[in-house]
Amino acid sequence: MSITFLTEKFIYFENNNNNMITEIQPLVDIIALSLQSAFIKHEPNGVSLLIISEPETAKTTTIFNFSNLDFVQYYDEVTQKKLLDDFLPLVRNKEKRTLLIPDLINCIDKQKSTRNQFLNIIKSGIDDTGIVRVSTFHKHLDIKELAFLREMQGLKFNLITAITSPDFKTIHRKLKSTGLLSRFIPFSYKYPIDKIRKILDYIENENKVLGVTIPKINKKDTEIKGNPELFRELEIVSTKLGQEYGAYGFRAQKNLQRLCKANALINKRKEVTQEDIDKILELSKWINFKFNPL
Repeated sequence: MSITFLTEKFIYFENNNNNMITEIQPLVDIIALSLQSAFIKHEPNGVSLLIISEPETAKTTTIFNFSNLDFVQYYDEVTQKKLLDDFLPLVRNKEKRTLLIPDLINCIDKQKSTRNQFLNIIKSGIDDTGIVRVSTFHKHLDIKELAFLREMQGLKFNLITAITSPDFKTIHRKLKSTGLLSRFIPFSYKYPIDKIRKILDYIENENKVLGVTIPKINKKDTEIKGNPELFRELEIVSTKLGQEYGAYGFRAQKNLQRLCKANALINKRKEVTQEDIDKILELSKWINFKFNPL
């Protein structure tokens, strides 16, 4: 018998047969840390995450598990107009901070003008500067005209989305050339043969859930003190990411540091420690485009 528990602390699954598939925990962890990064005080923006893997590797299901959080907005498919009309007003009113899109290709597998409009609004929104002014046939939005936002650089949000590895290959060059790719932390993986066998056994035995722990997100804006000496340990990861982006890795370094701060916050600490660095270095096995086994 499998039971799902929902508590204030976390969501978790128990299986009396001890037959759980728990190896997707790193995927759950990187999503949770990206969500938590939206609540770090004095950081310009949260961490945006691009999950890349083959079909049927729990990307959509895992993202959906976070869709009930009150500070996220979940869309299976969305356009620039919908973001301008529905989502950005919620961001402006501080009701929403994170955009969840389980399959990015649903939003960009469209005619060129519609696709580019969507990518442009995403590119600005997840940047540290944010969206300052939009003028389209459908909408005019000037953030500076809003009196209570004059001190802000722009409307900002972080995005958590996923794409299959075949689809990623088709749009990789586009994302890279426009600079959008460098604004994401990538998380790529594949299933090894032994895990495929375990999951098939799990399905054939008609078990209902996979066993994971979803940590509780701290929704209070909190200042987390960084540590330059500890942050230097991340340079090997950020430099390699920079090479993949065709850049220097500055954005990657900033985002990795934010993930460290998020790990501290999710563990109820107000200062980055070695434990936080080690956690991100552990996850760095998949923070790349190498599709290492999960």
